[in-house]
Amino acid sequence: MPASSRKRNKGKDRKAKQLAKKEENERAFAHEIWQSVYSSTECDHGCGMVTPADDHPVSNFMDQFIINAHHKGMTVLQNLKDTLETHTHIWNNESHRKLIIDIMVCMGTNMLLHGDVNMSWVTCLVQSLIVLEKYNGTNDLDSVIHSRVVMLKWRQLYIGTKCVERDVLKFYRKRTTCKCLKNMHLEARKAIPKMGFCWGCDKDMERVLLSLCSRCMISQYCSRRCQVADWSKHESVCDQFVRQQKMNDEQTFG
Repeated sequence: MPASSRKRNKGKDRKAKQLAKKEENERAFAHEIWQSVYSSTECDHGCGMVTPADDHPVSNFMDQFIINAHHKGMTVLQNLKDTLETHTHIWNNESHRKLIIDIMVCMGTNMLLHGDVNMSWVTCLVQSLIVLEKYNGTNDLDSVIHSRVVMLKWRQLYIGTKCVERDVLKFYRKRTTCKCLKNMHLEARKAIPKMGFCWGCDKDMERVLLSLCSRCMISQYCSRRCQVADWSKHESVCDQFVRQQKMNDEQTFG
C-alpha cells in the first residue's frame, strides 16, 4: 500500500476514534443530566421513581433526547421526530412510553421546585409530554401534533417565560399526586393572569381579550383587523388544522 494511502487511512481511523469518543462523552453527560434531575428530590410525585438500568431501552431514549436538545440544538419537533425514527420500538411500546412520561414529569416537577429554573427546558418537556401522551401508535407524528387538542396546549407555551409559568405549573400539578407544586401553583394563579398572544400583531395579552378563529378554533386574535391582515398567512395553516381534525374525528368515530 502506498505511503499516502496508509496516511489517509490512519487519518480516517483517528477521526473515527475522536468522533466515537465525543459521542461517548456526550452520552455520558446526557445520562448524568437527566438522572440527576430525575432523582433530585425524595418525593416521587406519584410517578413511582423507577430508574431504568443504564443499558435499558428507556435510558437510551432519554440519553438521545437530551443529546438532541442540548448538543445538537434540535427543536422539540425535530427531537421528537428523530427519536421516533431511531427509537420506534420505544414509542410503540406502551409500558416504555409510560415510563418515559413518568421520568419527564418528575424532571419537570423537580426543575420547578428548585427555583432558579430554565423555563425553556421545562417547557420543552411539557411540549414533548403532550405529544407522547397523545401518540396513537401510527408512526405519524404530524397527525398527532396538528390535532386540535395538541395545538391548543402547545399554543399556550409560546409566550413570555413569566406568563407561561402559570400554565406550566398547572400542567405538572395535574400529573402529580403529591402536594409539592400546590402552593407554587396557587401563588402563580394569584399573581399571573391567563395569557395568550395575537397571531396577527404577535402581542402578548390576557386571553379574555382574544378571540378564536371560528374555523379552526386554534389561532387567536385581538381584533378583526388583525385576523383579516393575518388571513393570507393563516389560511393554509387553518386548512391543515381543519383537515387533520376531520381525519382524527373519522378515525375516532368511524
